[in-house]
Amino acid sequence: MFAQARLRGLVWRWLAPVVGAAALALAVYLYFHTPAGKTVRLTMTAGSLLSTRAELAEVLRDAAAARGVLLDLREAVGSEQALDWVETRQVDLALVQGGLSLHDRANVREAAALQVEPLHLLVKKELFEAVSKHLTALEGKTVNPGEVGSGTHTLTVKILEFAGLHPRAGDVDRGYIPMPMGRQQMLAEDNAARLPDAVFVVSSLPARLAQDLVTRHGYRLVPLPFGEAFALGSLTDQERQARAHDQSLDKGRTFATTIPAFTYGVEPPVPPEPLPSLGNRLLLVAHKDVSSQAVHELIEAIYSSEFAKVIRPPLDPRLMEMPPEFPWHAGALVYQERNKPLVSGAVMDSTHKALAIAAAGLSGLFVVWQWLKLRAESGVGAEFKRYIQRVTRIEEQALLVERGRPGDLDGLLALEGELTRLKAEALDRFVEGELKGKELMAAFLAHVADARDYLTRLIALGHDSHLGARHEPLRTCDRE
Repeated sequence: MFAQARLRGLVWRWLAPVVGAAALALAVYLYFHTPAGKTVRLTMTAGSLLSTRAELAEVLRDAAAARGVLLDLREAVGSEQALDWVETRQVDLALVQGGLSLHDRANVREAAALQVEPLHLLVKKELFEAVSKHLTALEGKTVNPGEVGSGTHTLTVKILEFAGLHPRAGDVDRGYIPMPMGRQQMLAEDNAARLPDAVFVVSSLPARLAQDLVTRHGYRLVPLPFGEAFALGSLTDQERQARAHDQSLDKGRTFATTIPAFTYGVEPPVPPEPLPSLGNRLLLVAHKDVSSQAVHELIEAIYSSEFAKVIRPPLDPRLMEMPPEFPWHAGALVYQERNKPLVSGAVMDSTHKALAIAAAGLSGLFVVWQWLKLRAESGVGAEFKRYIQRVTRIEEQALLVERGRPGDLDGLLALEGELTRLKAEALDRFVEGELKGKELMAAFLAHVADARDYLTRLIALGHDSHLGARHEPLRTCDRE
């Protein structure tokens, strides 16, 4: 029986912690492990392949591939065309300039909001002073407002209208002279005389076209400090009616922003100080039928990978809390729900996963609890063992007295007193809860009772010896 108890104790002492630790490790693994999903291939456009926006799309493509979403990039004229392609699902996704019309684009859904892309106005250096004072100095000058089908064109036309400028048409001898040129054409042009007097471009920083015009042809950046005033135009009745009936720009989605000093040159500095401008927020949009899981993975790639750090300032997931320009995609709603600061149930991938984690975790905790309980009981058993050993020492000392000096009443009475104190000490600790285990206490008290009986018999014989009585030494078996 004692051998079985010892074996059981050894099993619980060494096997239990190993099993418990393994179960807890399984629970942690199930919680943090995301099973590999199926690879999804989607098409996406970011406008011109020569733009900074397209370079960002390539970074996003690499981040998305690590999450099982493969992106095939397609070239488009600009954001207006890209939105139309998403509407008809010629592409699944697009990085587009915000603020553009929802008109006839019922299938477009917003997946994520990114940084504000500033509008650049670049003019030939001989026009810089005049245009910096008044945009009306562009009267009669050739202006590239961006290609038709681009968000730049939509915003530029509205900006020039805000300044009181309109394109020259027919026999009217007033207004600016539209001179649309493609990005590739301007980058390939070596003769500045064949370039427009003024060029507008909406781009993430640094804009590749702006860099080329500044460094190769001496163009200068013009401040556009009226961003807030322009956005307030969205409150007019005329503007609200325009948004309701055509593909007008939503001025309320335009933000005042700045182009940092030295962005396009250090010697000389271009611009020499932070340059006020205005722009629209870059958006990731998707067709409403694109997989919500794929869109969710893309959003995770945007905010939880190196992609977020490429943009300055780094992207903050709280951008997803802003009111959307298009209705939210289902995948964006999933991302928002999972990132709410709620209890653990809201962050579980599924009920099955939650149950697996709970089962593994509870089983591990149970085993560890049993092991700790056994350790505690082992500690209590060790305490009782020391008390029993002290009782045994008293018996041994009594036996020595019996064999050496049978009549030594003082020694026997001292041992009896020590036994009484030992019993009282153990009982006090048991009552206070320091010692636990009724079975162990019963065994201890039985041992004390045997020792007391033995001492009592020796003390009685000691009294007789004082009266001259003779006796045979008690054998140990008489006490058992």
